[in-house]
This record gives sequence, structure tokens and C-alpha cells, in this order.
Amino acid sequence: MIEPKKDIERLKNSSLYKDWKETHKESYLSDFFCVLDKESSDDNLWQIDYYNPKQDTITSFELPADKRKSPKLKEENSKIFKKEGDAVQELSLSELGWSDENVIQVAKESLNEQFPGEAPMKTILILQHSRDYDKPIWNLTFMTSALNMFNARIDAKNGKIIDSSLKSAMSLKKEILPGTTKDDRPKAS
Repeated sequence: MIEPKKDIERLKNSSLYKDWKETHKESYLSDFFCVLDKESSDDNLWQIDYYNPKQDTITSFELPADKRKSPKLKEENSKIFKKEGDAVQELSLSELGWSDENVIQVAKESLNEQFPGEAPMKTILILQHSRDYDKPIWNLTFMTSALNMFNARIDAKNGKIIDSSLKSAMSLKKEILPGTTKDDRPKAS
């Protein structure tokens, strides 16, 4: 489990972060990210990203969920994938009311209610400020046993699901690779 308000302090209190922040004063918190696929939640690594608006880059820190382990610098000043001119929103944790465990439970209940028979196999979880909703949200995606992707955007303050959808993972090929068709599939030789 991650407790963003406490865990961001754990990162900020590390000498690694303090040394980095000395030369990156304009950078601000943009998101928490994790692919939850471990048996024990203490084995998961959270990525905490800071955006530098002057350089239009991201610096990523890894923060183990296990509180006994130290943070690490994953990547510094990386170019980011976004539309030209889009700003990365600053994430404020002041109104955060829901933990990752609460959000996962609410999303599982919604998945079961909307799509009985779909079982989550892997979870991708992002805590970010949504430009569309102008507030912090948990953006959760379950990869299901039927190879579908259930996505839910959940208000980080009150835990209410803002929107959700289910898509076939196979349909993403067309979204990722415009112009691809079923005839473009690799053929056995």
C-alpha cells in the first residue's frame, strides 16, 4: 500500500531527493505510477515523477512500497510523451482522501457489477491531476483474464468513480498503430 502524503515525505527527506532538488527548483510533483503485479504489496515499486516546465522533461524516482527500502533515481530529465504545447499538471496531495487499496477495492466492485465474469489479473495505477476534471484522480486500469482492459477514473478525494470503460486489449492495436488491419497480423512461415 502507498500512502502518498506520507510517502512523498519519505522521498523528500532522502538525501537523494534533497541533492536533486537543489538543481531542479522549478520541478514539481506530477504523478505517482505503479504496475501492481507482485504477490505482496510491499514488493511493488512506485514511480514518482517530477515535471520541469522550463525543460519540458520528467525526472522519475523509484520508491519501494516497503518502507525499509530507500528511494532511487530512475531517470533524470527524460523527454515525455505528450502533445506539443500541453502542460503537465501539478499534483497536489492536500485533498487526497483515498489510498490505493481503497481505490482498487472500489474498482473491483465496479468491474464485477458492470462486467460479471471479468477478473483482474494485473493493475496499473496512476495518481495524477486531471486536466479534464480539474482535480486529482486515480486512473486505474485492470488487465482482465479475458484480455480486456477495464479503466476507471476515480476522484482521489471522495472515491467516487467519475467514469469507467471496458475495451478489448486487442482493439488497442488499432489505436496505437493507426491504419493497421486484421490482415496486418504476422503470419506463420
